[in-house]
Amino acid sequence: MSPVFFAFVVGLGQGLLHAVGPDHCAAMATLGTLGTGRRRAALLTALRFAFGHAAVLGGVAAFCLLAGVGLSEAFERWAEVFGGGVLVALAVTALLFPNSLRHGHPHLPGHAGEPHSHIHEGVSTAAGALMAVSGVRSLLLALPPLLVGGSMSLSAWTYLPGFALGILIGMGVVGLIFAEGFSRMSERLAGWVHRAVALTSGALGLFWIGSRL
Repeated sequence: MSPVFFAFVVGLGQGLLHAVGPDHCAAMATLGTLGTGRRRAALLTALRFAFGHAAVLGGVAAFCLLAGVGLSEAFERWAEVFGGGVLVALAVTALLFPNSLRHGHPHLPGHAGEPHSHIHEGVSTAAGALMAVSGVRSLLLALPPLLVGGSMSLSAWTYLPGFALGILIGMGVVGLIFAEGFSRMSERLAGWVHRAVALTSGALGLFWIGSRL
């Protein structure tokens, strides 16, 4: 196996593992239970979250590669505290001010069904980007490409698109699972699930902060 392809495969595998982290799943579940558009809306929410997440992670990693540096442990620790804060803020907003994260619209004439709501497109993307600050985990993202062959090595650079693709695939699959589950629930049950998910996400965020301080 060539070093270029090996770096891509390593990046893909680590991206998949990164995507299914408990903090990411909690954030996507909190956002995914807010809309009532069901399958398509929940999947798009997860993919937008993944895009924002991968873009920020890739940007930080690219900077580290170009500069030939890594990020300190202190930065990583406080970045994860920040990520826990983002998760708590998202959970509190979803519980107390859910309409601030939604936008609704009626069906067009001639289409069956009731008016429904979706997550604002920018909200899920921004949430993914903000969560990426905590998810940088600088050694996991920046050091493997540097160890493969240096800051300007082709094999080092192929790690990044592999990692980004792994995030998109992993979060997309998680989004599909959430979407399928929510689509089978009644509106009443979905409301209770939304509250339970938001509370769980908030508790996880508080635990995340406490364990890093």
